[in-house]
Amino acid sequence: LDNKLNTRNSEGNAINGNAFVDITPIEGLKVTFNGAFNLDETRHSYVYNPYYGQFDSTGGTVSKYHTRTYDYNLQQLVSYARSFGDNNFDILLGHEYYDYRYYELGASKSQMFSQGNKELDGAIIDGQGASSYKERRNNEGFFGRLQYNYDERIFGSASLRRDASSRFHPDHRWGTFWSVGGAWLINKESWFDASWVQELKLKASIGSQGNDNIGDFLYTDRFNIINSNNSLGTSFKSKGTKDITWETNTNFNIGAEFQLWNRVTGSIEYYRRKTSDMLFSFTVAPSLGYASYMDNVGNMVNSGVEMDFNVNIFDTRNFTWDVNVNISTLKNRITMLDPDKLITTEYTADGKGYKGYSNGSFFIGEDLSMFTWRLKEYAGVNEKGESLFYKNVKDEAGNITGRETTTNHAQADYYITEESSIPKVYGGFGTKLKVYGVDFGINFTYQIGGKQYDGTYAYFMSSPYGTAGYNYHKDLLNSWTPENTNTNIPRFQMNDQYSGAMSTRFLTNASFLNIQNINVGYTLPSKWTRKLAINSLRVYMSAENVFYWSKRKGFDPRQSYDETTNATFYSPMRTISGGVSFEF
Repeated sequence: LDNKLNTRNSEGNAINGNAFVDITPIEGLKVTFNGAFNLDETRHSYVYNPYYGQFDSTGGTVSKYHTRTYDYNLQQLVSYARSFGDNNFDILLGHEYYDYRYYELGASKSQMFSQGNKELDGAIIDGQGASSYKERRNNEGFFGRLQYNYDERIFGSASLRRDASSRFHPDHRWGTFWSVGGAWLINKESWFDASWVQELKLKASIGSQGNDNIGDFLYTDRFNIINSNNSLGTSFKSKGTKDITWETNTNFNIGAEFQLWNRVTGSIEYYRRKTSDMLFSFTVAPSLGYASYMDNVGNMVNSGVEMDFNVNIFDTRNFTWDVNVNISTLKNRITMLDPDKLITTEYTADGKGYKGYSNGSFFIGEDLSMFTWRLKEYAGVNEKGESLFYKNVKDEAGNITGRETTTNHAQADYYITEESSIPKVYGGFGTKLKVYGVDFGINFTYQIGGKQYDGTYAYFMSSPYGTAGYNYHKDLLNSWTPENTNTNIPRFQMNDQYSGAMSTRFLTNASFLNIQNINVGYTLPSKWTRKLAINSLRVYMSAENVFYWSKRKGFDPRQSYDETTNATFYSPMRTISGGVSFEF
């Protein structure tokens, strides 16, 4: 009943726009001014009734919140294009400024006069929760670019930009980024006479770009202002790092694009992305009074190959068949950590050591993936059906001499699994058919490799607490019992705190194959539709997120690379739709 009396209302208004001015004082020279803005305001009203539920003792509570977001972007560009015979040049110089502002105001009061008055003035006791704050950040950049092509066959480009971000200390606010690239259309050369090749392009590029995607004011210590027994007080909020600066991503790409026999198109490209001065939250001991701080912790490399192929197998008047495939490989490695970040050495189950530091359920170490799992190792169940975990056995000098099992999860040791949540290969494939007006298409997506922590499955495999009802996984039917000892699932027992404890037990292969969509349609013959003054009429049905296969037990491996998958996330919804499309 209280849910029917409680109300939560939100309303708002938004406006955005953009404008530009182009001026051409002389031939080839253009001056451009671009401007864009966005304004978004939202008002929230929450009312909790005074009659039933958790707020009945307060006489009802009313809360009001107002948020306002405003940002704008200004650009000034000067470009000049000129040709000298087959040589074509295009020069661009520019300046850009971006400003973002956010405001929030909130308050609450209790002891409402009536349920009909849902305003703050309709209640009499201040909630001592009135608050307001604002955020502001801005970026500024100067940049230049030169583009060149020779006879539309040979292409080159170079760029340089200087960017500043308010998220860094004024001494480290500016960064310099650049790029160069080129391409060659071999098929346009006079000496190239392979008639079966319609296009053959070689291309390569290398360049850098900056990343400032962190919070605001992380370069300085921050404090909360608090009420200390009705006196002004402060509490420590977060540790700042004055020297943090831009994370730089340097990308190298080399590849080819082609079209063959008027039927095969595709591209093959190798990429290598080096991240320098990687921005990352560095975890510290709780005894320092804070949990972590932001810093430039080291370097990382992502590399792989991307391939895309489209083949027209048949192409006749009444029968066409096309197939497409794309494949991407990915290798992720941390290549260097700052020496002061190599604070601990942790080991794999077979005793191999890595230097670095832990970050939640991951271990950040050199020659490891960014998302390498660090977990306690599950060892099955004992003769009583209790969960077992491994722990190290050490000699008097503290050296590891072996391992043994324990039923106490807190006594178990963490191990570097050398398993990453990042897949080794991913992509998609599909086909399209059209036969006498009937068309059919199906597309798949897939992922090969990677391990994910199935927290949802662990939740459904946990023993119950209290008296409330629970959802369970069917695998609990195979729990240990005196009659069923050949199992690695612990006994099902009230208040067993280790039955769903975090360990390698719930580390699952994240490979999957997914039917992304299926489309079926029929286009009526034009000789029928023309009688109705319709040029084309097609009846169709489609299905999205049809089905997928994986070793998952509870979570969807398409959700994320980290451990934030849980029972509150839903897989993409299966959708079936149909309709009629026509052209006059």
